[in-house]
Amino acid sequence: MKDVKIVGVITYFPIQSAYIRGLKKYVDILEVRADYLQNKTQDAVEKFSKIKPIIFTARSEKEGGVYIPKRKDLYFSFLDKVDFIDVELSSLPEFKDVVATAKSKKKKVILSFHDFEGVPSEDVLQKKFEQCEMEGGDVFKVAVFATKTSAIVNLALFTRKLSFKKTSTLLCIMCMGDPKVSLLSRIVLPVFGSSFVYGKIGREGSAPGQPDAFELYKILKA
Repeated sequence: MKDVKIVGVITYFPIQSAYIRGLKKYVDILEVRADYLQNKTQDAVEKFSKIKPIIFTARSEKEGGVYIPKRKDLYFSFLDKVDFIDVELSSLPEFKDVVATAKSKKKKVILSFHDFEGVPSEDVLQKKFEQCEMEGGDVFKVAVFATKTSAIVNLALFTRKLSFKKTSTLLCIMCMGDPKVSLLSRIVLPVFGSSFVYGKIGREGSAPGQPDAFELYKILKA
C-alpha cells in the first residue's frame, strides 16, 4: 500500500518543530484547514507550501467545519498558492465558479461528502460519486460516522465497485467516529481502492476519532 497518499491535517499554527520534522518524512500532502486556522491561514500556507503539496479547505459548518467569514473569497485568494482545493458537494451550487477557476489553473479538485450521523446507503453514495464525476472532481472524498467495523465491510464493497469503473476520479473513502473503526478504515479501504488517508498532525484533529498521520505511515508504509 505504498502508493496510498497520507494527508496530514493542519488545524493549528504554529506547530511544534518535532512535528514539522516528522511531516517532511512521513506525510505526502498537507491539508490546511482555514476554518480552524482563521487569521493564521496565510502563515500556514506560506510555511507548509515550501514543504509539501497543499490542500486548501475551508469546511462548511454544515459538514463539520468552523464558521469563517467570506469563505468563498478565501478560496479565490489562495488558489494560486495551493495544489488542491476541497469543496463539499453540498456547496457546489454556490461554489461552481471556484471549482471552474481552480480547474482553469490546473489545480486538483476534491469534491467531498461528510455524514456525521451514520453510513448512508450505497445508492446515496453512488449518487454522490456520480455528482462528483459530473462536476469534474479529481478526487471523490467520503467521510462517514461509524462505531462498528461492519460499516467498513460495506464501504469496502462500495469502494471496490467504484475502483473497477473506467474513471479518472480518484477515491478517498474513510470512517470517523470510533477511533478504532476510524483507524481500521484507513488500513482496510486502501486495499480496495481508496487512494488517500487523512490523519492529524499534532494534538488536534479535524474529525471525531481521526488517527495520527505518523501512525498511519508506520502501518501503511514503513
